[in-house]
Amino acid sequence: MRELSELGNDAFKDRVHPLNRNEIKPGRYVLYWMQASQRTEYNHALEYALIESKKLRKPLLVFFGVTENFPEGNERHYRFMLEGLREVKSSPRRRGIEMTIWHGSPELGAVELSKDASLVVTDEGSLRIQRSWRSYVAEHTG
Repeated sequence: MRELSELGNDAFKDRVHPLNRNEIKPGRYVLYWMQASQRTEYNHALEYALIESKKLRKPLLVFFGVTENFPEGNERHYRFMLEGLREVKSSPRRRGIEMTIWHGSPELGAVELSKDASLVVTDEGSLRIQRSWRSYVAEHTG
């Protein structure tokens, strides 16, 4: 099976929507902020970030923020999420991708990591809190 990243940017033209008008800047890496798509297979945002990192000749850093204040989050929810993230974290390494998981508010972690990023890519979580996080990051990255 071919990876989506082998198809080029045309495969994503209907899926990519800029959150702000920031230009690509010099940076140490391309940042992929993983929110709702907590997987490495069939993850269009991850594949797009990988294409962009190759095009810019920058490493790809995958970021996931774990917050204690997720609406209606409970122990079972967090256990399932953390077990899944353990599996997800090992998969990018096989493709030469680094991943970091932070304990804290995801939007603050994304803004902090964006300071050293050439480009920030994220998936599209549809929950109100995820939309709020994306708006915050779009306004506070430069």
